[in-house]
Amino acid sequence: MRITRVIMFLVIGYLLAVSGLFAQEEAKEAPVQQAEPEQEPVQQEATTKEPAPQQAETKTEEQTAVVENLAASQNVTLDFKEADIRNVLKIISYKSGVNIVTTPEVMGNITIRLTDVPWDKALDVILKTYGFGYDRAGNIITVAPIDKLTSLKKQEVELAQVQPTVTEVFYLKYIDAQDAKKALESQLSGRGKITVLEMTGQAGWEFGGEELGKRKRLGEEKLSRSKILIISDIAPALDKIREVVAQLDIMPQQILIETRIIEVNRDKLKDIGFDWGIGSAGAESKTISGTELKKNSDNTTAQAIGGHVLGSQIKSAVFGPKATDISGVEPYDTGLEILYQKLTGNQFEVMLHALEEDIHTNTLSAPRVMALNNQEATILIGTRYPILKTETTGAGSTATSTVTLDYYQDIGIQLNVVPQVGANEYINMIIHPAVTSYTSTLGTNAYPIIETREAETRILMKNRETVVIGGLLKDVKSTGTTGIPFLSKIPFLGPLFRRDTIDTQKVDLLIFITARIVREGEFTPEEIVKLENSLDRGANKEAPQKQVNKK
Repeated sequence: MRITRVIMFLVIGYLLAVSGLFAQEEAKEAPVQQAEPEQEPVQQEATTKEPAPQQAETKTEEQTAVVENLAASQNVTLDFKEADIRNVLKIISYKSGVNIVTTPEVMGNITIRLTDVPWDKALDVILKTYGFGYDRAGNIITVAPIDKLTSLKKQEVELAQVQPTVTEVFYLKYIDAQDAKKALESQLSGRGKITVLEMTGQAGWEFGGEELGKRKRLGEEKLSRSKILIISDIAPALDKIREVVAQLDIMPQQILIETRIIEVNRDKLKDIGFDWGIGSAGAESKTISGTELKKNSDNTTAQAIGGHVLGSQIKSAVFGPKATDISGVEPYDTGLEILYQKLTGNQFEVMLHALEEDIHTNTLSAPRVMALNNQEATILIGTRYPILKTETTGAGSTATSTVTLDYYQDIGIQLNVVPQVGANEYINMIIHPAVTSYTSTLGTNAYPIIETREAETRILMKNRETVVIGGLLKDVKSTGTTGIPFLSKIPFLGPLFRRDTIDTQKVDLLIFITARIVREGEFTPEEIVKLENSLDRGANKEAPQKQVNKK
């Protein structure tokens, strides 16, 4: 019995020891199991410029918080490790604000890290890296394997061949139908057709100067304008065309171009000289006639003397008066002419002539023109000179010539401008100001010889800025001297033996350009009254200003 009890105690003690060891092992293992999620690396993480969740959670509340923090942005920062590609695409959808739809074949885990890149480039690199592609239609992006997308495109092409075509009329509000047609032709399907409803213009005044003449010679006298498009195509193509038309047919901006052309022209002519001679003809004839000094016994002339200094028989090479009727030779029809004659004994004659012409003109032109964005505007203050052409028919004695009008040449102050509104209210303009005139013609058809001062340039300027795009300074001084060698160089006495002609021409031209974008409703009644008052003050400085009745 005693031995049996001992054996029982030993068994019980062994069992207690074994159970104690199990308890210790469980206690040791329990902390490891709890720390396991903390030691495990983060499986997926998405961060953006705004604070983003550090770990993707499975609870609905936490997922909602993640969606709210993903505000739409152009650039994204993504960091994923073995994350489901569909979840990654979902985050990109939230960030970009577009809808992303995946086909059942799109699955798998991806590992990628991108920092501050555009969302569309991030989407493109993710899909290309893992063998997928996408197709975008408006605000919807379809993601599928590349072979699947190719198959879908082929099905769309086959469907387009059997779909019925639909005809729709588009009434444009702002842009021209011809311009819209050029932009929409690339959007048509293979079966699409686009037609512009042509408007027949009514005959009227023909403007356009030289450009009108060019169009006549080319048989393009009229410019057609229309705002109606007739498009026949399949329904999907028409849907796309409607979106494009909605983006193109918007109200264009208008630009007011104000120009100040200041031209100061001064032409000064000075002509002075002495003519003298001895003999019966004096200084009024090119022929020398002598004065009798001694007679023979038979009362005939034994000795005679004659001579003269002539500067008034011809014009100087630099003699260029503005008035074409001014004579540059004797007898003069203007200026000062003094004649002294001794008619008895040794005849003697002295003649002084002096002329000064000073023409001073100051021209200020301030043309204003308003133009649509990307459209040319032209303004002319001047004359349209007819350009004639001669047509000869037949030959020899039967030849006949017919003179007809070819076109009109614009002469005067002109401004051609094409404005284009850019970003940050900058205006890109092609400008061609010109100041032209003519004083003479050439040939039997009297083609005008045109004097022009013009500039053509492209500038970039801020809204409401003023720039000087062209300046011309022309200063020509011509001096001519006709006289007797050596004698004309004698100090103080030299002017008695020469004729001096000085012709000075000076032209200053400055062109100031101011451009401003016209806002809708900017030309209020008050603004119009200010313009009217400025015109009234120009016509009559004492004219009272008009008042605007405000209700």
